[in-house]
Amino acid sequence: MKATDIFKDEKFIECLKKGTFDEKGNHIKIFNEENEIIEENVKKVTKINCFNYRIANIDGISIFINLKYLYLSNNQIKELPKEISRLKNLKYLSLFDNKIEELPKEIGNLEKLEILDLSNNQIKELPKEIGNLKNLKVLRLYYNKIKKIPNKMGKLKNLKELNLFHNQIEELPKEIWNLENLKELNLNFNQIKEIPKEISELNKLKELNLSYNKIKRLPEEIWNLKNLKKLYLHHNKLQWLPKEIKNLKKLEILDLSEDKLQWLPKEILELDKLKKIRLYKAFDLNNLKQDPKELFNILKKLKDKNIFYDCELKYLEKEVYPVLIKEKYKITDLKQIKDNLNLDNINF
Repeated sequence: MKATDIFKDEKFIECLKKGTFDEKGNHIKIFNEENEIIEENVKKVTKINCFNYRIANIDGISIFINLKYLYLSNNQIKELPKEISRLKNLKYLSLFDNKIEELPKEIGNLEKLEILDLSNNQIKELPKEIGNLKNLKVLRLYYNKIKKIPNKMGKLKNLKELNLFHNQIEELPKEIWNLENLKELNLNFNQIKEIPKEISELNKLKELNLSYNKIKRLPEEIWNLKNLKKLYLHHNKLQWLPKEIKNLKKLEILDLSEDKLQWLPKEILELDKLKKIRLYKAFDLNNLKQDPKELFNILKKLKDKNIFYDCELKYLEKEVYPVLIKEKYKITDLKQIKDNLNLDNINF
């Protein structure tokens, strides 16, 4: 049987001449000199690497019945054939940077799949059958056009990483909080206004990214995420943090840049594992509700821990400290303070 009898895309055929491998990484030749398929060799193929071949059509892929790893990133694929569901042994499927707009419901039949990367496509909606991928550990869907997450996704009990960065999501289904093994959740660059209290159910979470949304307040329960190490909240509309932030004993990175903080709790100083904190343009300097002396002392102690980036230090020295001095001493000329500011001589 000729290659063109099975595969419709010349670019795909070109890749298959070079990019087919067995379990040990040895290249497997699947075409003879007459461009006919060597069927016994097809069965040996467990990995196909077709990165950046400008492939548009992968019809015929199902002949690789023992395939475990399929890399199709940086191509021109617009749709997946239903026959992909026959790849019963597939563990890793990468379709990053294609032109896929819709997923077939048959994708839910890939029950051995552990890693699925559909990032940087044009996907607007996910089929509910994605919830059937019971062995899935990593799901990457960033840079798509997804507005709604199907409730069935809550069935992915083995999922450890869920990346939905840069979509159009406004709210999350309550079932998403059933992902009890989730360690990394990335929801930045969406349209989320509210985080439900059920987020506390994700008690294995180590990294949470909620930046670039429209969040004004966080639920109290979020401070019960005792295993959290990285928390990104920048570019929201947060006005304050509660004292319960001290409960995040394992927190190492906290980003509050470009928020609208009016108050910073002193309990933030109790985060002994904190290595980096970002506060660049984090304060609403026209509406501070905190005593200037208290805020100044908190910032000074954070500075002494050497956990600020350089841009934070410049922002604090040029913008925040002068406002605190002005408020403390009721000085009207803010420019005079900035011009003569000597932090070593400040005495609150």
